[in-house]
Amino acid sequence: MEMKEKVMSSGHYLFDNKPIIVKAWTRDMEMTKDDVKSVPAWVQIHKLPLKFWGKGLPKIAGLLGEFIKCDATTEERTSLGYARVMVELMVDQELPAQIAFNDEKGLIIRVDIEYEWRLVKFKKCQGMRHEMEHCRKGNQGYAAKKIS
Repeated sequence: MEMKEKVMSSGHYLFDNKPIIVKAWTRDMEMTKDDVKSVPAWVQIHKLPLKFWGKGLPKIAGLLGEFIKCDATTEERTSLGYARVMVELMVDQELPAQIAFNDEKGLIIRVDIEYEWRLVKFKKCQGMRHEMEHCRKGNQGYAAKKIS
């Protein structure tokens, strides 16, 4: 029970950098798919000046989605190639390749964004990450759209 509580309370889970949904099982639970509105994802922020790697980083990451956390190397500043943050992304949002913000002097700072994982969503059924031949809405002949 202690391990179950730990798993259920920690919130975000990734397997192979892809989010997974964990729910407690009960005998009478409904085996229906939840309507997923958002997913956690690791994002790399390239060309970010070092002065923004502290308290400003959650605000900058917040331009993409809800900031969750930084990885250890970003927090400790042991690898300065890019800042790596986890953000909660809405499944239907556009994912920009670049964001811009103003620094303390009013100058526009532009940084490049790289997503370590992108959601694949089918056009007809709006389902996510299932095989097209198993789609109940008949996606045969419909291409999957990588959310970007």
